[in-house]
Amino acid sequence: MIPPYLRKPKYVIFAVLLILGLGTLFLLPKGGARGWVPDADCGRTSLTTPGERVPKGAKVYWAATGPAGRYVVAVGAEQLTIDANQRVSVARKVPGSEPITGLTDLAGCLKSGSIDGVLPGGEHTLRLFRIDGTTVTEIAQRTFTVTG
Repeated sequence: MIPPYLRKPKYVIFAVLLILGLGTLFLLPKGGARGWVPDADCGRTSLTTPGERVPKGAKVYWAATGPAGRYVVAVGAEQLTIDANQRVSVARKVPGSEPITGLTDLAGCLKSGSIDGVLPGGEHTLRLFRIDGTTVTEIAQRTFTVTG
């Protein structure tokens, strides 16, 4: 019933590995691990996260689209300023939180990254600010909840 060439152990092992490999491909989520990242869009500014809930201690991943330029991604900051030396500082922070900010650009009209810092449990707002000369303007925001 079993062909003679399949009775050899090396062929059986190869067949099992092939079946397991193909089965794994069907179980992967569509779009891969980064399926939540939008396509580059120079005409529409957006800020997205993989979901609305983040486990406590986990990184907060984000993706932004919009025209090429200089930007700041921030949590815990409601307003930013920039001085003549192009240093960005927090002008108004969210009460009871420690601001976390990071400079970025949207070369190619898309950028993704993560906020490096541990956030306390509760609701937080991720904000995207555009730097235009000596002006910093909030252009997008996304609210999420840290759980745990």
